Amino acid sequence: MLRFFALNMIYIEYNCLTLEEQKMEKLILSEDEIVRVCTRLAEEIDQKIAENDNGVPVMLGVMNGALPFLYELVKHLKQPVEIDTIKASSYNGTETTGDVVVSKEPDIDLQGRDVYIIEDIIDTGITMHYLKQFIKDHYKPKNLYVCVLVKRNNLNLKYSEIADFTGLTTDEQRYIVGFGFDYYGLWRNEPYVFVPSQKDIQEWNRILEEDAKIHSDLTKH
Repeated sequence: MLRFFALNMIYIEYNCLTLEEQKMEKLILSEDEIVRVCTRLAEEIDQKIAENDNGVPVMLGVMNGALPFLYELVKHLKQPVEIDTIKASSYNGTETTGDVVVSKEPDIDLQGRDVYIIEDIIDTGITMHYLKQFIKDHYKPKNLYVCVLVKRNNLNLKYSEIADFTGLTTDEQRYIVGFGFDYYGLWRNEPYVFVPSQKDIQEWNRILEEDAKIHSDLTKH
């Protein structure tokens, strides 16, 4: 409880700053833009569901980053859907390792179903390529689609055909945070997507160091 209170006070102190005071480098998607993107994507997915006529599909969110996107997206769907999650990542902190690990599998039986993988970002495409093959091999869905919020125009993109539904394609190559995107676990809860400034990152590192110190002090008692 003490650790939570201390960290929360640091968070409130920082989050009360205006966007200008936070020195945000660049806004990628505002709150309104996110709603518009999710509304458009929901219309496209609704149409595909109706065309396939294969019963109730499964919206499979990739934890943890895609959860805000998943829950905003399904609010705009007209067709009935089921929701489940899977956890897979090739990232360690802010860097990709190239090795994909699946640490949480779906609870719903996906065999013969239409499955829509809901992901926050496609960067190199390595994680999503592996995840698609993993789901096909282990769960045998009838149709498998990928819906992504942000897709980078990345020179290192290995699998360019991987997204069936794309919210935003961007040339921005810098690290982004907010609305599910994180910096070592922080700031997934921001309602917009942005490129942080160096001032942001320095402040976040201070918060992480303070949290680690609080945690260390508590474990000594």
